Amino acid sequence: MVNPELRRRLINSLNYLRGMDFFKDYSDLSSEEILDKIFSGEIDYETKWFVEELPKEERKKDREGIPGSSFEEHEEYWMKASDSEIDLKLAFFDIKRVFVEDPETVIERGICKILFKKLARISRGFFKPTYVRERMVKWKWEPPPALGKAYYDTGFIFKVHFRFGGEEHLTEFYSDGDYINLNPVVKKINELIKDTGYQYYCPGNSDHIVYVVLSSIEVEKLKKRGWRFFPL
Repeated sequence: MVNPELRRRLINSLNYLRGMDFFKDYSDLSSEEILDKIFSGEIDYETKWFVEELPKEERKKDREGIPGSSFEEHEEYWMKASDSEIDLKLAFFDIKRVFVEDPETVIERGICKILFKKLARISRGFFKPTYVRERMVKWKWEPPPALGKAYYDTGFIFKVHFRFGGEEHLTEFYSDGDYINLNPVVKKINELIKDTGYQYYCPGNSDHIVYVVLSSIEVEKLKKRGWRFFPL
């Protein structure tokens, strides 16, 4: 059982996030009820693209596998965390608003369709690609220039074709060993939806690839709250 002061802070963060249109799928629940479902694992998220596509009953569901349990297991850390750090961790549990992926993953054919599905899911309706196809091209020794510095001597270029807005589009993302870099894809999406007033942003988190779609007004509100955003 998490201590009452930490629970109070978690509920306050949930209240704040709900005021920013997070957790709309749970509008019939109180923040206290949402938090309890996070602790129980009923509301959770996955950081591996290939796990998320499994039927829920096939996913590993022991207590250690429930992301919400980290609040109890690392109580001292979360008690010292800023409000914005707690906000972001809780926001992960709204899978329709926040894209979360482990940068170290299984690199294999089919990854593009699922990652595009996750990116579209958080778009607030502004990005709905169709006919997503991929072509894997292996690189060795010489990384693609857009990848920048590489830590491994081999990886893949994923050439992604998709339809959006009645037109055919092409973008790329890259792997460096078993790490993925999705920023080029997100930059392309931002170009395509720039007229909507919303963009994909990368809030600060050193352990995961994280994206959230926001208006410029929402970004400024979150910055005042203490959120940080990294360039793509």
